Amino acid sequence: MSKFIGRLTQIGLGKEATRGTAVAPTYWLEKTGLTFNNKSTLVKSPGSVGNIASVTTGHVTEQWAEGDIEGEVTDKSFGLILLATFGTLSSGAFNSVYKHTYSLQNDNQHDSLSIAYKDLDNSYLFRRGMLSSLTMNVRMDEVVSFSANFMAHVSEGWSTFTPSYVAQNRFTKKHLSFKIASSQAGLDGATATSIKELTLTIEKPLVRDSVLGSLEPEDILNTSFKITGTVILNMASNTLRSNAIDGTIKAVRIDLVNSDRTIGTTNPAFRIDMDKVIFEEWEQDNNLDDIVSQTLTFEAYLDITNNRLFSDCYLVNEVASY
Repeated sequence: MSKFIGRLTQIGLGKEATRGTAVAPTYWLEKTGLTFNNKSTLVKSPGSVGNIASVTTGHVTEQWAEGDIEGEVTDKSFGLILLATFGTLSSGAFNSVYKHTYSLQNDNQHDSLSIAYKDLDNSYLFRRGMLSSLTMNVRMDEVVSFSANFMAHVSEGWSTFTPSYVAQNRFTKKHLSFKIASSQAGLDGATATSIKELTLTIEKPLVRDSVLGSLEPEDILNTSFKITGTVILNMASNTLRSNAIDGTIKAVRIDLVNSDRTIGTTNPAFRIDMDKVIFEEWEQDNNLDDIVSQTLTFEAYLDITNNRLFSDCYLVNEVASY
């Protein structure tokens, strides 16, 4: 076998029309990190045979794949990761391009992806790729990035892939707008809050639905759904500290709009509005030689009146559908 660096490994994603039925990838990712691999459970036999050795043999009882895929948030391939995150989308024409609006699929069998892997010697495909968590990071002097944790069936051999990559648009700190308002209706007119760093995390823990008579799980199911985040900003106001201490309910909008690129008559964009957010865990950093800053976490709560955890979540790009 060949020896190679990680840059020569390639990862592709494809939407499965039927959960668990493999499809070829439609997008190959320009990844920045990869720890997605096959896993197994080994049961050890402790039977005694007149020897002080603690085990006599081992048996594999389950096989699956799991790990992280890391990359930059782009306006096209990221749409598939968002689909795996939320479970439902609708696509339509928008300003001579397309808008893909995401909503939470309120069940435990979200849409799955096939995950393709290729290196110098091997081509594998993992069926029923289910997303467990997604973290987006907006930091100074970096391209906006993501880390997605997936679980899938164990790899299967595949005819040799011929990866191809499409030109995509990215986002940096200048493209971010972070708004806070008393309600979702007030977000359009709200002034953007100056922040230093933003992390948005979506968690939907998975369970392997294992059964007797098979090494692989019968299904991989998503369970609960949670959205949290962290913001860092200068300690130039006590407003957020007061909100955190008092448990004040706010609405939050995260906008990424690449104003440097024009597609159709608009720009590549990602938005998510969270109607009911509570800030918490306020901390002040008093480093002697730095501007004093504050760090807060927040969590999105279910808006019972509208029966939603988030609203107006979309991606704008030149892709007609996923």
